[in-house]
Amino acid sequence: MLSVIGVLVGIFAFGTYMVPLKKFPSYSSWSFLAVMAVGALACSTVIACVTGQFNFAPVGILCGLLWVVGGALCFWAVQAEADLAGTGLRSMSVSILLSFFSGVVVFQEPTLLYFSIPAIACMIVGIWIPASKSKTSIWKKWRSLLSGAVFGTYLIPYKFSGMGDMEFLFPFSVGVCAGSIILVAMLTFKRRKSFGFPLVPTLWAFGSGILWMLGTLAIFWAIADDGMFGYAVGYPLLQLNLVVNQIWGVFAFGEYASRGGRVKLAISTVVILVGAILLTLSKM
Repeated sequence: MLSVIGVLVGIFAFGTYMVPLKKFPSYSSWSFLAVMAVGALACSTVIACVTGQFNFAPVGILCGLLWVVGGALCFWAVQAEADLAGTGLRSMSVSILLSFFSGVVVFQEPTLLYFSIPAIACMIVGIWIPASKSKTSIWKKWRSLLSGAVFGTYLIPYKFSGMGDMEFLFPFSVGVCAGSIILVAMLTFKRRKSFGFPLVPTLWAFGSGILWMLGTLAIFWAIADDGMFGYAVGYPLLQLNLVVNQIWGVFAFGEYASRGGRVKLAISTVVILVGAILLTLSKM
């Protein structure tokens, strides 16, 4: 049951925490990253106070730093590849493939392949349906592809460590916060100008960090070895956050305004949900 709750909480949290970037388009994504990381650390500190799980385990800090690498590549891809929707779609597709592969091959998690393989195919096809068409070679999109590789594998050290989720959460947030602040400080030094932190968007970004950390905690429930799903199925299921993100985009921000765009979005959602159902069946 905790695995199901983890998947549902994670889907909502990861589909929602980026909403302030859409609500405040002039707010720098790098400012958002830094403030979000501080909010995440604050949330995990409260959780650590309640659970008594204060530590600076190197594995947790390493995973946090790896996450920052993936986040930085994703932000860079949005600018360099000039394809916001496609960046997220490519990143998520690679993430699903690698998390499933590592769960089945590396961790030897049992799964019914006649359900799980079609499920992964459905989710990848569904994610790619709304993508904008491009004649540019896919290999020129290496930044978004590499970010997906990081997001699909950054928790592998945690899986090998045998640490508990509460034990891991605080050092992970320390790694994320330290890595994000160092990265933004380096970028600020390079451009010789602050990115700016206006009060209202900054408060929203801080709240996003809290929500993201709660979603991160939910990941550990979703991928637990003794849970319903495991890493091979639980992590790909969390990618249903794309559906939540699309709902925010359509109903709150008026994205996919054309009839054709909404038809593609509806087809995409149905195909992804079919994949999610098949993934769930693969563990029953």
